[in-house]
Amino acid sequence: MDLWAALLAPDFGEPRYVRFQPGRRLVVLYDSMAHLTVLKPKRTERLWEKVAGSPLAERALGGVVQRFPLDVRLPGLATALEGGELIRYKPGRRAVIRYPGAYAKLRSDARAPVVVPGSPPVLLHEGGLTVYEEVPGTPLRECERAPWMEAVADALARLHATTLDLPAHDLAAEARDLRAAAETAVAIGVDPGDLPERMLARLADVEPAVATIHGSFHDDQVLVGEHGVTLLDLDSAAIGHPLFDVGEFASYLTAAGEDEARGRFLDACGAGRDALLFEAAALLRWSSLPFRDLEPGWQERVQQRVELAGRRLADYERRSASSVMTAS
Repeated sequence: MDLWAALLAPDFGEPRYVRFQPGRRLVVLYDSMAHLTVLKPKRTERLWEKVAGSPLAERALGGVVQRFPLDVRLPGLATALEGGELIRYKPGRRAVIRYPGAYAKLRSDARAPVVVPGSPPVLLHEGGLTVYEEVPGTPLRECERAPWMEAVADALARLHATTLDLPAHDLAAEARDLRAAAETAVAIGVDPGDLPERMLARLADVEPAVATIHGSFHDDQVLVGEHGVTLLDLDSAAIGHPLFDVGEFASYLTAAGEDEARGRFLDACGAGRDALLFEAAALLRWSSLPFRDLEPGWQERVQQRVELAGRRLADYERRSASSVMTAS
C-alpha cells in the first residue's frame, strides 16, 4: 500500500483524514467525500466483491474507492442522514449526525451505548445507530480550561467509581497500541526509538488498579456550563487502570501547551508520579493524531509529541530513582 501515492492522488480531491497501519490498512478520506481503503490483497478483493455492483465504487490506487454515502461498514449511513446533518465522519468506523434536539452516532461495531450518571440520555439504540438527547454545554476545548480542572477531575472520579460490565484494557492491549503507534510513527518519518519497550517495562511494575475508564478521555469529550460537567463519547469505555484516563487527559493538555490546566488537573486527581508514565504512554499512543487529521506541519507536530513522551518518561524515571534513593 502506497501511502504517499494515495495522499498525492489528484483524482478525488485533497485528503482530509488518513488512518494508516503499515502493511495492514490504509484509509484516506478526500474532500470530495470519497474514501479509499487499501487492505492486504485478499481482504481488498473481498471488499471489492461487496461493492463492485455499486456505481459509487471503483478500483483505484491499489484499493477500493467508495463515494459518499456508500460505506460498506456503515450500511445505514444514507438512511441515518435523512433529516440530519453530518458533523463528523470517519470512513468505515463511525459517523456523527445532528438532529433537532438530538445527535446520533452510527458505529461499524454496533456496540451498545455506555450510559453513566452525567452522560447524555439515550433516546434510541438500534443496530449500529444510537441517538442521544442533546444536552446543554460548551466543549471544554473551546473554553479556558484551567478553571474547570477540579470539576473535570470530580466527574472522572465518579466515572471510575461506577461499576459496569465492560471489556478490559490491560497491559497486553496497551502493548499492542504502543507498538502500533511506534510503527506508524516510523512509517511517516518519526522514530520513537526504544520508547515503547521502556514504557511497557515500567508499566509492568505499576501497582495494579481496576476501574471503569473512559478509554479516550480528552478535552473534546467534556461539555461544561452552568449545569456542570457532562462526559461524552463513552464508546471506548473499558475496565482498566484509572491512570489511563488521567494520563491521557494530561497528555492532550501537554500537547496543547496548557501547562497550568495540566497541573491543576493532576493535583485535583491526587495523581502521583505514576501519572507521568501513563501520560508518556498516551503521548506516544496518540502521536500520529496530527498526521491523521493532516494538520499543517503535521510531521513537526508528531515529532513534538514523541519528544514530549520521552521527556515525561524521563521525568518519571528520575522521580522513581529519587524515591528509591530516599527509601534506602
